[in-house]
Amino acid sequence: MKHINKTIDTGRIKLAYIERGNADGIPVLAIHGWLDNAASFECLADKMELANVRLIAVDLPGHGLSDHRNSGQIYHLMDYVVDVVGAIKALGLEQVVILGHSLGGIVGLLTASAIPSMVSRLILLDSFGPMVDRDDQVAEQLRKSVSKICLSRPRPARVYSSIDEAVSARLGGFGKIKPSAARILLDRGLVKVEGGYTWATDPRLREPSLVRLSESQVKGFMAAIECPVCLIAASEGYVSLESKLNPRLSYLSNLEAHQVSGHHHFHLDGDVAATARIINQFLA
Repeated sequence: MKHINKTIDTGRIKLAYIERGNADGIPVLAIHGWLDNAASFECLADKMELANVRLIAVDLPGHGLSDHRNSGQIYHLMDYVVDVVGAIKALGLEQVVILGHSLGGIVGLLTASAIPSMVSRLILLDSFGPMVDRDDQVAEQLRKSVSKICLSRPRPARVYSSIDEAVSARLGGFGKIKPSAARILLDRGLVKVEGGYTWATDPRLREPSLVRLSESQVKGFMAAIECPVCLIAASEGYVSLESKLNPRLSYLSNLEAHQVSGHHHFHLDGDVAATARIINQFLA
């Protein structure tokens, strides 16, 4: 299915996005995971019923074709919420469905919690809230992060002689992924440079978080969500659907949970058809 590449200016940063489906349909804002990009949703979009859906897959700042943050800025989790709200407003929308994978799901969850009127439904793909620290861990986390950011020498950008070489490198990155899926991501995730190709992503995205939330804070955020939530976990992913192992399942008042076969990127190279069916039913 044909897609359209576009750009919006939120007033703070320029973001690139891919649009598919019906321009007058239900707006679904798709937010990708860490170090991925908007192409993460291409295979899923091929299987979704888009006759009544306007699918808008955005590149987060520092990812894909979107701008990087200004020099000296840090990629803080909460800043992504500002970016998403800015994108919704720049698109001229009052309310959207958020479809988020991994980091994108965390950002979507926080957005739905902070601005409930903007999010009519929330779909989480192998994502169920941010990583947390205990109170006695926060000082050590800040210490390690500041040391990494301020004291470590930046690494020179890795240049790959070919796209195939970059694909091979991506296979050893975060989350298991097939070569065909890696190539889809890298079609939007590489830039041509002298001597070959390098990552389009901002190297600062690899800097560790300065501070993480506590579990009680996550519970507070999740309890503030008013819209229906659909959680789709991967059978070999990072989110458990067993209540004994995942107390967060009790934090939401309106949750439906599903599991499909595949790894963390199951929406890209797992049981994509089953994932699309669940989403289609949730949006119906």
